[in-house]
Amino acid sequence: MDSRPPLPDAPPERLPGWIRAADALTVAVAGAGLLVAGFGGFRLHVLGGRVSITSGGRILVAAIALLLIRHAIRRDQPLYLRAWRGVARWWAADGVRTVTPLWAASRLGVLLVGFLAVGTFGYRDGGAPFRLYENELLNLPARYDAGWYLGIATDGYKWDPAVTSHQNIAFMPALPMLMRFGGRLIGGHPLWAGQLLVLGACLWAFVYVFRLARSALGDADQAAWAVALLAAYPFAVFYGAVYTESIFLLCAAGAFYHVGRQQYLRTAAFALLCGFARPNGFLLAVPIALVALWPALVAAWRDAGSGHGAPLSRAIRASLPAIAAASAAVLGVLVFSAFIYSMTGRPFAWLEAHAAWGRTFGAWVSQGPFQELGRGGLYGYTRSQPIDAVNLVAVLFALAAIWPVTRRFGVPYGVFIAVNVIPPLTTGGLLSIGRVTAGMFPLFFWLAAVIPARHRAAWLTAFALLQGWGAALFYTWREFI
Repeated sequence: MDSRPPLPDAPPERLPGWIRAADALTVAVAGAGLLVAGFGGFRLHVLGGRVSITSGGRILVAAIALLLIRHAIRRDQPLYLRAWRGVARWWAADGVRTVTPLWAASRLGVLLVGFLAVGTFGYRDGGAPFRLYENELLNLPARYDAGWYLGIATDGYKWDPAVTSHQNIAFMPALPMLMRFGGRLIGGHPLWAGQLLVLGACLWAFVYVFRLARSALGDADQAAWAVALLAAYPFAVFYGAVYTESIFLLCAAGAFYHVGRQQYLRTAAFALLCGFARPNGFLLAVPIALVALWPALVAAWRDAGSGHGAPLSRAIRASLPAIAAASAAVLGVLVFSAFIYSMTGRPFAWLEAHAAWGRTFGAWVSQGPFQELGRGGLYGYTRSQPIDAVNLVAVLFALAAIWPVTRRFGVPYGVFIAVNVIPPLTTGGLLSIGRVTAGMFPLFFWLAAVIPARHRAAWLTAFALLQGWGAALFYTWREFI
């Protein structure tokens, strides 16, 4: 169960706003000083001027001065006690104590396996295709698509109409832009800014998944198992990679959570970020809108069956705030398309660019897995194409679970899986389809519900072993996509 630690005694009175602002400024200045001291300074161009911050010592002295002035004026409720209360409240927040050990063991464990695999097996072709650091641990985030995101973060988007191969406009802007700004904060290390960002997003996402699972399953223990199965899932290896999987999971779970509580501004924020984060992010609008619209439509249809037609229009009007919040996901992709139009003259050139990776409608069918299975059988197919075989099992599992998920947890969850799995399957086949299924968190609600308690540990062990295999492949550049 999700027990919570006791909080320190509540403060006797609320501090004035200027004291709270001074404390926040002190923490921010001290944090900036530590970052500059640890990672080096940075320079920014702001409103036509240049801001240069290169001395961590001076910034820390400024933070100490602020601290002394604040406590000279108001000595009660010192900053360290307020900071401790904030940490204690965060730790006591709903679900945090339950999911943090799962997050730490799975995400940090995968990174450790990746590092050990590099030292044990080495790289596939004797060396990494690209690297930023000589230290293998520091260079660990530099894998596959992380290079594309890093290029956008450092040099921006580029497009050449004469080039028919890979171009970076195929990648959505949320992650690289966050890497750019985060990299400046930690002294010009955007790759590690991305690594820290995805790890933080993963933890936050696990909290939301736990809350949703507990609501759907009615049991905190089952909800914890749902998160554990999600964290151990073979393709969850990408939740610790500098990819968009963690951000997508956070946006989807956060939007579902807040729309169910009629918190539409937060819903819109997560939906908008999702639209900027993934090519299929705009599709989140459909299931999120259905969270509010579907129950109202069902009730309206029942009333219509008894001779009343007006409730249907009322149901739609009542759902308009949720629909508007969900549509923010579409706004994200429209804004990016407008930007791409300004570069290329074609608003959906970013979508066309995916063809260079083999994502074309129906092209995979003629050389798909079923033809390979027909030629070599299950053993021959798995032996010759093990990555495709695991992707095939993952997508068949996701497709087979759509109906039971819908029946047990509702239409929005079933639609969420369908709209996110079927389109990439039809355009790219098994290419990266396992990564897609990793973000389908309702699948793990269903698994936690139907797997007997005595068998859950076995499932968790099998998942974790396969994820370790995937991590060893991915971090040694042997492909796990």
